[in-house]
Amino acid sequence: VHLKNTKTKLIILGSSISMMGEKVLSYKSPLYGRKTGVLKIKPLKFKHLKEFFPKATWEELVEIYGFADGTPYYLEKIKLPFWSYLDEEIKRVDSFLRYEVDFLMKYEFEEPTTYKKILEAIAFGNHTLGEIKNYLGLKHSDLTPYLKNLIEVEFIEREIPITESPKTKKGRYYIKDNFIAFYFRYIFPNLSAIEEGIFEIDVIKADYNQYLGFVFENVAKEFLIELNKIGKLPFKFLSIGRWWHKGEEIDLIALNKNEKKTLFVEVKWRDLKDKDVKKIFKDLERKSKLVGLEDYEKHYVVIGKRIENKDLKGCLLFDLNDFDRYL
Repeated sequence: VHLKNTKTKLIILGSSISMMGEKVLSYKSPLYGRKTGVLKIKPLKFKHLKEFFPKATWEELVEIYGFADGTPYYLEKIKLPFWSYLDEEIKRVDSFLRYEVDFLMKYEFEEPTTYKKILEAIAFGNHTLGEIKNYLGLKHSDLTPYLKNLIEVEFIEREIPITESPKTKKGRYYIKDNFIAFYFRYIFPNLSAIEEGIFEIDVIKADYNQYLGFVFENVAKEFLIELNKIGKLPFKFLSIGRWWHKGEEIDLIALNKNEKKTLFVEVKWRDLKDKDVKKIFKDLERKSKLVGLEDYEKHYVVIGKRIENKDLKGCLLFDLNDFDRYL
């Protein structure tokens, strides 16, 4: 903000979207119409975690990313080994895990209770409007305004299958930030046990690989975008996203509509033996025929935690070992 008739420049920083947009710079604010620029700071990319933890393996970095996302404030708190740190952090009486999300939500919403339950529903894998309603035990209540508000403050995002038009009703809702997802999957439902000092870290460990499946899909998406930039894929794609239809899903599809070329991608957060890869590839070929891109040149990719044998005709294979080479 440039103040008239002075050489003073006022820089305003804030983490609350509603506070910055609706109050600080709103029509009723003295600063309305005086802003000279807006800079939106996004989370760091997954690959930048290596700079915070140079001695960590890529597997450890995925585990950390599932907790802290790319937010430096959270990343700076973490010590290695990650699980020892997390165990100690949860047991601390003054742990930021207990109050951080409450603090964020009180800035954004006057009455956050319903918003919290919606976020918990999504964190446990309920992504459609019907699934969220069922989780909350609601039948006729209209959740659309709540979802719209959560999208506006960037807690969640609505995704559609990559081949659908923006007007489709096939939307799914996903939590945008891994820290928020982690909180509503592991901390929020267990607050009583945590406050009573009886919560065990094994509760998180037992479920974490399943949780990381979705996290790793986003890591794989970033990895493919990096490969795309440096020309290490069969073609340059112009868009990338998920696809689903009637119970069938493909983790990622990358498209170049101008050249009519497509990349079908399956992502698995587990070690893959030769027979596993062949089975995944065969199923991916089957599902690719359901997408409706018959006249496209088709390519296939499987990305796993570790892949035993990376020699498979007709399919590109990548695992965490390739992250060192390309990231």
